[in-house]
Amino acid sequence: MLGKLTWRAIPFTEPLPLITSAVVLAVIAGVLAWITAKGHWGTLWREWITSVDHKRVGIMYVLLGLIMLLRGFSDALLMRTHLAMASGINQGYLPPEHFNQIFSAHGTIMIFFVAMPLVMGMMNFVLPLQLGVRDVAFPTMNSISFWLTASGALLINVSLFVGEFARTGWLGYPPLSELQYSPGVGVDYYLWSVQITGVGTVLSAVNLVTTILKLRAPGMAYTRMPVFCWTALASNLVILAIFPILTACLAMLTLDRYLDFHFFTTDGGGNTMMFVNLVWMWGHPEVYALVLPAFGIYSEVVSTFSSKPLFGYRSMVTASMVICVLSCMVWLHHFFTMGAGADVNAFFGIATMIIAVPTGVKIFNWLFTMVGGRVRFEVPMLWTVGFMITFVTGGLTGVLLAVPPVDFIVHNSQFLVAHFHHVIISGVVFGLFAGYSYWFPKAFGFRLHDGWGKAAFWCWFFGFYLAWMPMYVIGLQGATRRMQHYNDPSWQPYEIASACGALVILCGVLCQAIQLFVSIRNRDTLRDVTGDPWDGRSLEWSTSSPPPAFNFAVLPDVRGEEAYWGIKQRAIAQLHLAEAPAYHAIEMPRPSPIGVITAFFASFAGFALIWHIWWLVVLSVAAGFVALARFGWRREDEVEIPAAEVARLDQARRATRTSALAEVTAARQEAAHAALALEQSDPHQLGHRGAETDVGDSGPADKTVVAGFGFWVFLLTDIIMFSALFATYAVLAHATDGGPTAKMLFSRTTVGIETVCLLFSTFTCGLALLAAKRRNVGLTQLMLALTGVLGAAFLSIELREFAGMIAQGAGPSRSAFLSAFFTLVGYHGFHVAAGLVWLVSLAAQIATRGFAPKVQRKLLCFSLFWHALDIVWVAVFTIVYLFGTSL
Repeated sequence: MLGKLTWRAIPFTEPLPLITSAVVLAVIAGVLAWITAKGHWGTLWREWITSVDHKRVGIMYVLLGLIMLLRGFSDALLMRTHLAMASGINQGYLPPEHFNQIFSAHGTIMIFFVAMPLVMGMMNFVLPLQLGVRDVAFPTMNSISFWLTASGALLINVSLFVGEFARTGWLGYPPLSELQYSPGVGVDYYLWSVQITGVGTVLSAVNLVTTILKLRAPGMAYTRMPVFCWTALASNLVILAIFPILTACLAMLTLDRYLDFHFFTTDGGGNTMMFVNLVWMWGHPEVYALVLPAFGIYSEVVSTFSSKPLFGYRSMVTASMVICVLSCMVWLHHFFTMGAGADVNAFFGIATMIIAVPTGVKIFNWLFTMVGGRVRFEVPMLWTVGFMITFVTGGLTGVLLAVPPVDFIVHNSQFLVAHFHHVIISGVVFGLFAGYSYWFPKAFGFRLHDGWGKAAFWCWFFGFYLAWMPMYVIGLQGATRRMQHYNDPSWQPYEIASACGALVILCGVLCQAIQLFVSIRNRDTLRDVTGDPWDGRSLEWSTSSPPPAFNFAVLPDVRGEEAYWGIKQRAIAQLHLAEAPAYHAIEMPRPSPIGVITAFFASFAGFALIWHIWWLVVLSVAAGFVALARFGWRREDEVEIPAAEVARLDQARRATRTSALAEVTAARQEAAHAALALEQSDPHQLGHRGAETDVGDSGPADKTVVAGFGFWVFLLTDIIMFSALFATYAVLAHATDGGPTAKMLFSRTTVGIETVCLLFSTFTCGLALLAAKRRNVGLTQLMLALTGVLGAAFLSIELREFAGMIAQGAGPSRSAFLSAFFTLVGYHGFHVAAGLVWLVSLAAQIATRGFAPKVQRKLLCFSLFWHALDIVWVAVFTIVYLFGTSL
């Protein structure tokens, strides 16, 4: 009934996880009791849980990241304090198996459930505001993305008190992560929590890329976008390229553990180094996916608090996109020691050094922006300066590690651990804290307390150096990573110093908690009345704080270099705002519970898969499918905000801005006149991205274009996952382990019939789309029916082929070659089956609703999906069947 789940899964005999679990449950119970006592459930449900507003979703992402930061940092404190004691005869206070779980959970949590949610939260909140639009491209999908990430975080925390977590490290290297060596549920918790949150991350990246490329205010050309928009675009392009590879890699490991496949096993022809290659194809670019948005935050902060335009805008954009490309070409430097040869190591070593060049360009541009500016050392600027000082030295250790002979010496040592934390903490964490301080007034309408914020910065800054500089020293002396105990007593002073540094950082975390409490308590005195507390330069500061649900009463018409700065200088020079616009009703996305419902069933499905409760897996997946299908049939997607309400909110904003203008000094008015005169005389003298008279984009694309483009981006991620499976098949094609080969098993005639069926189905699908454009219901339904029949014929022939092979003893568990074959071809077959279900639903919607705009967009997306399946099948047919049977 409950699979492997028994009372023994609860660690009654281990006091540390038991006490921690009790404390966590007590805190959760207390929060729920407080919400109930205050009667906040209705507000929480309507305005947060079911909200699809990008600002609310972004705030929830950040909240999730901060909560998980407490969990991940508590793991770090346990490790550092344990290692300060675990010398010689003293074994410390953590048993080896518990220590292994802690460092595995720490890495997994910090990357997937702290850094990624914080980065996604910042991008979700800020991007539509900076682009001058009302929401992201797919608001409901945005909600689903967040709740899937929360579902993964829930599963990893459940492992704390039901079962165990992986003891394999945060990347789960096989063969240690294979069932033979890790028979417990720890690796399964790791796999399913990461896979679920990975789906949410990919969906979010699809959403944000589509938003940046297809939804921008009138006049917001690419060269007028703030640098944060560019770095967010680069980051999400990296995510789209790498997360499908991680999904494929972990899916193959899951098949090894659950169905006795042989991708990475030590028998059956498996290849463990293939896992290392695949996981680092994701792993190293992931660092840049995290740090690129932080670079964008630093650019916004430096420009704002230097009171001048960002130096070298075009070089900053170019550097960001160069990093985006090069980040996917350096993964092999993580395992120079694998024996790839001097030529391969030299190539990846040089590529790793080259990627430091565009990063250096950014550092110099930030410094040149500060030169000659009126620099204000507010809290966001402190984090930025601290980053520049710290990141440069951390980057130098990265260049050092790019030299293969040096890497051979310090590989898998504490030196490497220190380097990783050096660049991640200074590059990503400092940047996220800078963004948190910078945009907090915009999110909540009041600033954070300045004194406690500065105290937090200095504790983090000095605590970081005290915690990680000693690790470089003992790393050079031979201390290895994942070290639970050491016999060299000369290392203990360094470990004690590192533990003290972690405690200083803890003081910084406490200062941030106190800062938040004091800021909320004193929010009236810290109130941001104007919506522009920092004298900002981009469009988010043109709205009230917090912004209304629709962001802008009228979409801004962008002219000149910095959209809001030009508007503000003109208003200051003239001492009055532009004329009030004509207000119209605004349609905004309707709140939807589908995100939390999807996550609810995903959590149960993940838990059931971990514990092999198969009936609950079936029930959860079926319920989730029904919920999504019901949502797909929803008629009303939007709610209208009346023009009177829009006018009321915008007039209140204009009134506060008018009051602020009355307080402008004569000196500032004269400076505004001078700035406008300079801009009109030579718009390029200040490094502008275009004169005020230049014509930009016409505004956001229509819904059909957005839907089609977004679906293409999604299909791109699917094709990348297929590419990972193709690469795996190429590696394992001859790993038959003495079993049957492709030439023995495959029939070209049978596969040829399959191929003809699928190719004809793409022709009928195209005819269905053409008939729909002519609004011919009968012909559309006929072509869709033919598409379905041909697709079903293809699928039935493929299933018959699979059944025949299994009957011959050539199932997927026979060899690595057959594991790769069944996975690649079966994954394509799964897409065909999903397409047939989608086709039936689409035909039913056309029959009941005709060619409503929403139905037409779905038909367009289905057509793109079906054509993509045919393209992939041509590759499968050529590589697997034609080449496979001819070798």
